[in-house]
Amino acid sequence: MKNREMVLIEIQKNQYNNLILTGKLYREKFSSKISEAAYAKIISRLFKSGEIERVSQGVYCRPKKTRFGTVLPSEREIVEAFTGGNSGVVVGYGLYNSLGITTQISKRQNAYSRIAEEQLRQIGNVTIRKYEMEYTDDVKSTIQMMELLRHYRDIQDINITAWMRSIERLSAGYNEKTFEVVQKTIGYPKWTIAFLREVLEFYQIPNSLNKYLSALSDYPIPKMEVLYETSRKQSRI
Repeated sequence: MKNREMVLIEIQKNQYNNLILTGKLYREKFSSKISEAAYAKIISRLFKSGEIERVSQGVYCRPKKTRFGTVLPSEREIVEAFTGGNSGVVVGYGLYNSLGITTQISKRQNAYSRIAEEQLRQIGNVTIRKYEMEYTDDVKSTIQMMELLRHYRDIQDINITAWMRSIERLSAGYNEKTFEVVQKTIGYPKWTIAFLREVLEFYQIPNSLNKYLSALSDYPIPKMEVLYETSRKQSRI
């Protein structure tokens, strides 16, 4: 079988509009069979012949043809490709919207993923940051909680009641070992960890976060008692 046919058969295993990371495909399927230069030429020729469509550098798909023309993957499909299963997690306004924390919608989508091939990958309006870890449910929940804390002041038109409800739910599943994995990989700033400690102490959840913090530092974080009262007032309106 010719190299081109071998690559095409593997590509055709993908559904239309599924993202194909050609570098990843090469490493997993062809690195011991085809030289990287020959593989790059095959991909280029498949693109020129219309067998595949370029979404971004190193990212292709089998294009979906309609009577209106070629349809490329939507932003939702791109995010799903990088976060599906245990591959990653949605952050930013995609996360805030899903939790009902704000009705503001950003033009940009953001996610963390372990299958991204670069530390920072931009595909249209989608930004993917590479963080290498297994995105279990516990890891996703921990990241979501840390993102809500880190960006508390940045979320436009924030619904404090929904924010508090999400923080209470996420903190109930707090796991020290999972936090250590996430913190080692992503490296949240100390003030965000201090905010997490404030949350856990408010809900009387045991933790050993002091080891990450300085007893001499006064971290600029909101007080949970104040946020709780604000939430109560907001919910009455």
